[in-house]
Amino acid sequence: MMLTIMSQSPRIHLIVLTVFVIALPAHAVDAPEAAPPCLTCHAADGLAADAVTPLVAGLRKKHVLAAMQDYRAGERLHEEMQQAVQGLDDATLDVFAAWYSEQPWIATERPVDSDLAKAGSRKARASCSSCHRRSGEGGIGAPRLAGQSVDYLVAASTAYRDGGRTSPAARGKGFVMGDLTDDEILALSHYYASLR
Repeated sequence: MMLTIMSQSPRIHLIVLTVFVIALPAHAVDAPEAAPPCLTCHAADGLAADAVTPLVAGLRKKHVLAAMQDYRAGERLHEEMQQAVQGLDDATLDVFAAWYSEQPWIATERPVDSDLAKAGSRKARASCSSCHRRSGEGGIGAPRLAGQSVDYLVAASTAYRDGGRTSPAARGKGFVMGDLTDDEILALSHYYASLR
């Protein structure tokens, strides 16, 4: 039917094309040329489709860049991420980091256990708030945790605690998290996932 409409009038053809451009995700047009490996998991707007992939839209550029450099150097263990950034130079990683940091953070509903979130809030005030802030939005030295999924937060926290992330910055976090039990990590993850 579209071919029939388009063949009838150039004017209608233009309208149909305009509708398709408007229907595209707003930031897909702006994506860096080499972004398709990123888009597969993190999407054009930085809102990951699955619960294990972090939301990266609106994160500070330095945190996104450091993470990609750590994956490339083998200081963060994640097979897909390591493959995605292997062979990319610093300038390319910088473009990706800048682009995702410029996308707006969009709060999403995350399933959480309210009892675990309450327990996690107490632990967060005692252990995490000085760097990640009480509301979990992060700061210059620590990335945003608020609104990430429970699954991602558990995986990342466990990696820091157990040595799956070994950059100098990660070793510091590993020291902080070294004494956390699995139950404490789960509670903290529910707490930060509950924040917007």
